[in-house]
Amino acid sequence: MYAMADIGTMFVLLCGGGVLYAALRVLYNIFLHPLRRYPGPMLWKAIRLTWIVALQRGYLHQDLLRLHDQYGPVVRIAPNELSYIDAQAWKDIYTSRLGHAVLERNPVWFRKKPAEPWSIMGYDEDAHARFRRAFMGSFSEKAVKDQSPLLEKYVEMMVQRFKQMAVGASATVDVVSWLNFVTFDISADLSFGESFESTSKGEPHPWVEIACRFGKGVALVASINHYGPLESLLRMALPKKVREKMIYHRELTAQMVRKRLQLQDERPDFVNAVLKYNQEKTDKVTAEELELNMSVIVFAGSETTSTAMASALFYLLKTPAAMNRVMEEVRTAFKHEEDIVVNSSSKLEYLSAIINEAMRLGPPSAIGVPRVVSEGGEEICGRWVPGGTFVGVNQYPAFRSATNFSDPEAFIPERFLDKQSPDDNLAVFQPFSVGRHMCIGQRFAWAEMRLILARLLYAFDLSWDVAPTIDDWGEQQTFIFWQKEPLQIRLKRRDDTNVV
Repeated sequence: MYAMADIGTMFVLLCGGGVLYAALRVLYNIFLHPLRRYPGPMLWKAIRLTWIVALQRGYLHQDLLRLHDQYGPVVRIAPNELSYIDAQAWKDIYTSRLGHAVLERNPVWFRKKPAEPWSIMGYDEDAHARFRRAFMGSFSEKAVKDQSPLLEKYVEMMVQRFKQMAVGASATVDVVSWLNFVTFDISADLSFGESFESTSKGEPHPWVEIACRFGKGVALVASINHYGPLESLLRMALPKKVREKMIYHRELTAQMVRKRLQLQDERPDFVNAVLKYNQEKTDKVTAEELELNMSVIVFAGSETTSTAMASALFYLLKTPAAMNRVMEEVRTAFKHEEDIVVNSSSKLEYLSAIINEAMRLGPPSAIGVPRVVSEGGEEICGRWVPGGTFVGVNQYPAFRSATNFSDPEAFIPERFLDKQSPDDNLAVFQPFSVGRHMCIGQRFAWAEMRLILARLLYAFDLSWDVAPTIDDWGEQQTFIFWQKEPLQIRLKRRDDTNVV
């Protein structure tokens, strides 16, 4: 009897202690925390849960824009995190500064098990630098030139499929899906030695279907990782099917990488650069590291590029003046369709402006992985930030802020041409990031985006088949990566008599 009473008393005391600790922690975060003088909404300052709920809803990017509009260029969005939209923050947070410690990637987002290999997305700076050195040869100017025939082959395949579908009239396609098909096929061929055959078959490969759901998984794991003591318990809450698909995806990647390594022919692909690096260097990339990193590179090099192109087509169809101008540029620049290749499409200035403006309004990396201020603190944008603070530039609010761009919600490609508005602060526009973690494949991405869009705009007249369910790209959810709605576009083949 007394034992039961003692247990009950202990339980009440433990619960009461937990509630008291939580209350004191909230009061500390609001009134005594070293970041207390940074502006931000009270509930976001008090607890991390507010940020987590916004992330899991898929609309953190919208919340961040609203908060920056209300509180200014730096906002406290969690007890220990600051979000910036100031161009200076790119330099202070992401670049190496003389006399300043490196701000490392936040380990909470990409925590790994002890037995797992590092990836290029990990927080270990030495491992990241080694992987960049190993893969750098895959993304040089010469490498992209050597890879151009392969890019052109898959883009030609997609265009021919569209032409076959549009014989005699027009065809309706979900351009979001098809852009995924072609970009993932290209990346797979350059990573695994063979494509997923999505473009030829007109359907997604299981590897791609699973990969395109990774955003929600990364967001969920990042949220769970913020609660260290509960991490193991919360991870068990992941549905069994999700865990099984993750295992299948990893095993399939390993099989494809091993198959690629058996090829005897030298190919100008991503793996070949690593093999050459291993021949010349002592800090070699292991087979396990290669398997993991090829998965990252295939996904990052495909999903983000297809997102930028889908955003470009979305805004072009909503902006007839821009559509007419870019079609005129493409169709007058080339006498024959076969003249449109990687090298020649790089000279299309207005198309490049279109892509930049599409990435401004729909940045493929809408929410950034924050960095961690080193022990001892750092000065960022002229203010001292204590050590251990998470800091980052979030692209969606930075690119949509009225403090950085005139008429920020409007699609105005001209802002990226020579005659720029003084109200457009292009220094803040860094869609590929800056510094040590700058996107290693941006040359390749630009080659791919210009080529695909130029081919489509030359060969077809584009229009909506079904009006999109969104009025603005930012209305969609983002879980690190955009959850893109289908875009049903009607493709009408140009009359041969009208082709120059």
